[in-house]
Amino acid sequence: MKQRLIPCLLLCICLITQVADAAPPPLKLKSGDRVIFLGNTMIERAQKFGRWESVFLRSFPEAKLSFRNLGWSGDTVWADSRGIFDPPAVGYQRMIKQIEELKPTLIVLGYGGNEAFAGEKGLPAFENQLHKLLTDLKSTEAKILVVSPHRYENQGAPLPDPAEHNRDLKLYADALQQIAHKGNYYFVDLYNQLIPEPAGDPGLKWTTNSIHLTDAGYQKAAEIIAADLGLQPVTLTRDVDQQVRDLTFEKNRQYFYNWRPQNITYLLGFRKHEQGQNAKELPQFIPLIEKNEAEIHSLVSEQ
Repeated sequence: MKQRLIPCLLLCICLITQVADAAPPPLKLKSGDRVIFLGNTMIERAQKFGRWESVFLRSFPEAKLSFRNLGWSGDTVWADSRGIFDPPAVGYQRMIKQIEELKPTLIVLGYGGNEAFAGEKGLPAFENQLHKLLTDLKSTEAKILVVSPHRYENQGAPLPDPAEHNRDLKLYADALQQIAHKGNYYFVDLYNQLIPEPAGDPGLKWTTNSIHLTDAGYQKAAEIIAADLGLQPVTLTRDVDQQVRDLTFEKNRQYFYNWRPQNITYLLGFRKHEQGQNAKELPQFIPLIEKNEAEIHSLVSEQ
């Protein structure tokens, strides 16, 4: 009897291991799919350069994809930056509602960079809130791509040596990888792959101030995204690439004005009794955004 049980136990162990090690299927995007970028400063600044959008556009050149950047500088998984004049919890609920209304099919999450300042003692709270965020996003039925924070560059005095903080960033990057693995989410490891002072060109920097990525930094990160996801982006001519980047920048600027107007408290907030009648102009950005998207699709599909 014991001899019969041993093979059965081994089979069960193998099956459990296979489930635990299951990876998401190869990423496929099709026309009509919408990609949302959600997270902190790294995510918000990505809209200035267009590199991350480009890697998806060029990997699926026949697909008519749309992108919406919901990054917010200094943000955390608690939506600390999104409360405006309300508590973060209110901003968090607004964020979830906005995401659901956008009907994404892929959500690119970029968190952990700000939370890492809490060090190792802040890790359990971060993990708990990240689990809550991922649970709240399940209603969208979107695929999830988790992007780790990158390490800080040591650019010398007067900037501080980031070695100690990088150790905290690694803790959060590792936690993100583990959560992505257990949740069967896509994961991109920028911490271990976006290495400061690239070999062969010590003068090339990935950041402007050891923290914020440059255009070159976003381009390198895009290459890492493609490699980690197994994508094969087509190459655009220099002229077409610049046109696509210009249109992407303009499209993202228009969308930023649509959802985060500078006078948001007057249009949508507690002072809307003064200028709230002008909020009707916000949807007028959408046709402009869609026009730019159509031009982008045309340029990429012709390559």
